[in-house]
Amino acid sequence: SAAQSAAPTRRLSAINNMSFALRCTFRAAIAHARPLTHARAFRAHGAPRITRTMASAASNEPPLSNITVKDLQELLEVADDDVVFVDVRERDEWDAGHLPRFELKALSAAGEWLPTMQKEIKPDAKVVVMCKLGGRSMRASEALVQMGFTNVKNVVGGYEGYKTDIGA
Repeated sequence: SAAQSAAPTRRLSAINNMSFALRCTFRAAIAHARPLTHARAFRAHGAPRITRTMASAASNEPPLSNITVKDLQELLEVADDDVVFVDVRERDEWDAGHLPRFELKALSAAGEWLPTMQKEIKPDAKVVVMCKLGGRSMRASEALVQMGFTNVKNVVGGYEGYKTDIGA
């Protein structure tokens, strides 16, 4: 009968329509997918989300921002004693070369110096954090923000970028 021969065609048509809908949905999902940024990747591995403090929310300044090595050079030239410069590399990296005004506070020993820093430095003080390339300093900067610091600057490119672009 004509109804029996039309049933397989209707099923095939329904399968094709579902397949088309799935392909369209998949393409749309890929087109609108957000790239996995450093901060999202860091949080994906169990790191806490950075939240804005009351002081940073009031001033509309983010508590953590990146600066370039050129920005760092200008800051080193004009900064007063209220700016805290922290180098989170290890001792052997520090001994191989470091910038003036930076204090060595290895990230591997952060459990020792972070609580002390919280007691000795005002939460709204400008804190500039640097490492070799920028990854460890970002982790240290995020920890400082979590502790309530509201003006933290991460040096993108780190000491190596400074040596390459500025010369140390």
